[in-house]
Parts: sequence; C-alpha cells; structure tokens
Amino acid sequence: MIVLEPAKEDEYAAFLELTRQETAEYLEATMRLVHATWEEYARWFRTVGQVYSVRDGGDVAGFCWTEERGRVLHLHGLILRKEHRGRGIGGRVMAMLEARSAGRVDTIELGVHVSNKDAIRLYERTGFRTVKTLDDLGFLVMQKAVGSP
Repeated sequence: MIVLEPAKEDEYAAFLELTRQETAEYLEATMRLVHATWEEYARWFRTVGQVYSVRDGGDVAGFCWTEERGRVLHLHGLILRKEHRGRGIGGRVMAMLEARSAGRVDTIELGVHVSNKDAIRLYERTGFRTVKTLDDLGFLVMQKAVGSP
C-alpha cells in the first residue's frame, strides 16, 4: 500500500541526498543558470510547499515535493529510490496527488528534464501534456487538468 505523509524532520537530509544523487547532472546546471546553490535549494526544500514521504508498506520508497500556487499544484519533484522504481508507485502517487488536490486546484504542473525519459513516459501515461519547452534549461513544462483522464 502506497502512503503519502508529510516528511519527518529527520528525513530531509536523506531526501536531499537522494535528489543530489539522482538529478545532480541537470539540476546543478539549472542552479548555475539561476545563480542558486545547494544550500539555497535545501532551504527552499524545507520552506516552500510540502515535502511528502512516499511509503511502500513500511519502506520509504522516495519523496515528492509539491507547492500550491493559487489554483495550480506544482510538483517540484517526485523521486523514488532505484529499488522501488518500475512497480507503478509513481503512477499511484500522481493519482493520490490529484485526488488530494481536487476542488482546491484546477491543474497539476511539473517540470521534467528532457533526459529523464522514464519520468516523461510516466507523466504522459498519467495524462500530462507538454505545454512549454524551456530550451535554455533543458526542461519540459507539463500540465494536467485535475479530474481529466
């Protein structure tokens, strides 16, 4: 059973390390373009929006970080540990986020690096479509109307 629960204080460091391991190649390049440091990123991670533990049974499978911006739920990140990938967890997390935000938001939006083909396939399978390309950053901006198939 997949459960989303607010991250515990002692989980933030591990989640940041997982982010660094899995996204460093493109996230560091993005941070350089916007003149941000890992320290600033860590501060945003703790203070902007909500970070959730993604639990598969009792195991921490990964985390997701969201922020409500008016009627838009922005997904800053969904990162699963390698041993939990390919089991449908990402799709279930996306369905849970949509169900939880129904009535409060109209759209879920996210940015995904063009090199992250598995994530792009997941998002397309769950109904997201590309609405913008940020060529200078190498990201696609994808959106899905809440409640749409």
